Amino acid sequence: MRVWRAVALGAAMAGVAASACGQASAIPSAGPVVSGDADAHGRQALAQMVDALGGQAWRERRNWKSTGNFGVFYKGQPQDVALKFEEFHRIEPFANRVVVITHQGSNIGALLGIPVGKDHSDIVELLTSENAYEITYRGKHELPKDIVTEQQRQRAHSLDAAMGWLKEPGAGVFYEGMATVARRQAERVSVSNAANDTVTFEIDANTHLPVSREFRYRDAVFKDFDVDREEYDNYQLRDGVMTPFTVTRYKNGDLIGQRFLVDIRYNVALEPALFDPNVPLSGKPPKR
Repeated sequence: MRVWRAVALGAAMAGVAASACGQASAIPSAGPVVSGDADAHGRQALAQMVDALGGQAWRERRNWKSTGNFGVFYKGQPQDVALKFEEFHRIEPFANRVVVITHQGSNIGALLGIPVGKDHSDIVELLTSENAYEITYRGKHELPKDIVTEQQRQRAHSLDAAMGWLKEPGAGVFYEGMATVARRQAERVSVSNAANDTVTFEIDANTHLPVSREFRYRDAVFKDFDVDREEYDNYQLRDGVMTPFTVTRYKNGDLIGQRFLVDIRYNVALEPALFDPNVPLSGKPPKR
């Protein structure tokens, strides 16, 4: 499995903004007020969530740049690798660029299953709305179809996507009651579109910040259902937007990746060349 899937697939999550624990007191704290209408109560919880994320500042995000570290797990066990990354994300037209910073030569490439030459220490994964590319100093090549499908699935079930469903005919909201997530009381709210695709959020009952996102999809090979889940923690405020600095991803209950932000900035100047797959990595690879 390509290691940076833990990063690229977490790209949508960088937009699921949240607040620092030390600043949580600035967010109105109140238990859920349940109405008799599950749809109305669910929409109320979602509206409170968006307000907690930053309200207008969250809605007006155009792009962001982030740095951090990520790790990969196999069968719930951590692999002996923790890499740095830089991420550049543009909302419209959609594009996401992740630079994996290894500085460990070809050994790391062999570990990750990435066809990296011995001098290629930095690798880029670039997602567009239609495709995904791997870019090295030698140029680009398209990523396998299954990876592209996985990344598109993640984007289609992001918080931004689910909030967009609310504006479409046939959308439904379902309040599912209370749950406990990492010792926190949370409200479960599901959003469905006209195609009966559903995303479920667990929202902190006190801060109103999202603590998880979950969706199911049918496995193309085995025809059963897989469960994709992300949990969010360590919320911090940047540029008026609340952002989870820790994102943990699970598949069918197995821990498969964690991402730890060092910093993130919104609505920054990003060169168009960052999102052009025909532009190779700049500079020269280090000599060995």
